[in-house]
Amino acid sequence: MKFKWKIALWIVIVAGLLLGLRYCYYGSLLGTCVYTEEIQAVPAQFSSAKVRLIRPAAVLRGIDKEYQCLAEMGAITNKIVEAKHASHYRYQIENLQTETVDAGSNLDFEIVKMIAVTKHGIKTLDSGSGPIEHLILKDQHGNLYEVATVSLGLNAGDEYLKAITSDGQEIFLNPEAF
Repeated sequence: MKFKWKIALWIVIVAGLLLGLRYCYYGSLLGTCVYTEEIQAVPAQFSSAKVRLIRPAAVLRGIDKEYQCLAEMGAITNKIVEAKHASHYRYQIENLQTETVDAGSNLDFEIVKMIAVTKHGIKTLDSGSGPIEHLILKDQHGNLYEVATVSLGLNAGDEYLKAITSDGQEIFLNPEAF
């Protein structure tokens, strides 16, 4: 009888250890996605603003393997990044197609939503703490684009998008604007 209890105890310990390791890796006992997303309110000054390119940028088309497990972010297949950083995404985006766009591309965007993406589990060690906010832009043809606010131009003069508010004010989009 004591032998059966020892076996049962070991099974419980091993199962608990495996569940604990799963939780550490994914940040969840049931899910397999290390990310969660939360839709946030668009700041009032940008709710009716037009967004335009002011410098060359790259539009990356394809499925972002990192976010494909998310309902909102996984559905967006266009990403706008600074042109010089486009090659950094070659392993992250499946079936990657890159197109360089600039102010002459006649693309006008509106901000349709903001999504905060948080990474969970032990994998957060490589990505810092806290959520990363993403702007979801829609062009005049109805195509959706994702832009991480942290990549909107880290240094003065690196900005590649500007917002023109309803009262005509021009605001260069950078991480501090949000």
